[in-house]
Amino acid sequence: MRALRLICALYALLLALVVAVNYVITPLYDDGSTGYPVWSILNWFMAAGAGLALVAGTVWKVRYSNTEDVKEYFRASGLFYASVVLFLWFFSNWFADMMSREVPLLWELCDPLFVVVLGATGLRLLSESCNQADASDRV
Repeated sequence: MRALRLICALYALLLALVVAVNYVITPLYDDGSTGYPVWSILNWFMAAGAGLALVAGTVWKVRYSNTEDVKEYFRASGLFYASVVLFLWFFSNWFADMMSREVPLLWELCDPLFVVVLGATGLRLLSESCNQADASDRV
């Protein structure tokens, strides 16, 4: 389980970094006349990332829903609801984009949210992976 968490954490963090960099540099290399081919490829990886964030957020929400630790409860709830919004916005945008409908404003909101949610998910998965390794070393 530790290895799976580590792989998911690295995937989320790397994808968040790639999306952030591409979001910033897209105006430098593409004026929109080409249909944004890099984003067309990146969206497939982003779909998996949005699913990963939703699954992880749901697991944490369920795990900490009855906890007395208020900080963990709010962390889990915040990440869960942000991942739900990301999932809905991303797939709504992506499907509309595949059907040639224009939704540029929602992409401008979705991509930065993607970076934040996937970054937070990746860091939390990485932290859990490291904590699990420390606990197994003590046994």
